[in-house]
Amino acid sequence: MHGFELFPAMGASASGLDAERTRMEVAAGNLANSHSTRAANGRPFQRRQVVFAAVLDENLRRDAAPLGVRVAGIVPDRRPPVQVHNPSHPDADRDGMVRMPCISPIEEMMDMITASRAYEANLSALRQSRDMARETISMGRSNG
Repeated sequence: MHGFELFPAMGASASGLDAERTRMEVAAGNLANSHSTRAANGRPFQRRQVVFAAVLDENLRRDAAPLGVRVAGIVPDRRPPVQVHNPSHPDADRDGMVRMPCISPIEEMMDMITASRAYEANLSALRQSRDMARETISMGRSNG
């Protein structure tokens, strides 16, 4: 977002849509891998989290409102794997314990619901900004 924007709210809403879409994708990936005992590194899958950062206009004052949001990174959750007793599992140790990802389906579903609602709110704001832009252009044409 460089230079002058006629409707900066559109850019802010669009950045929110993109960030929330990423958050939903990460939560879905966490759910899909909640029983993955071996990731590419050979260890249990590790839950991932999305980190957001405000998009600021460097030309404005430091206390100016953010122009949007961006995904600053996707980081692993630091919680250790959960030990589950399942002697028939191929990854069970000699005591029958399996290291499983520390992923709560309830937590992931709540994250998806929150991201979905934020996505819907950004989409609504984007549509309202679009409608205001159309109305402004229409008024300009009728006054010209």
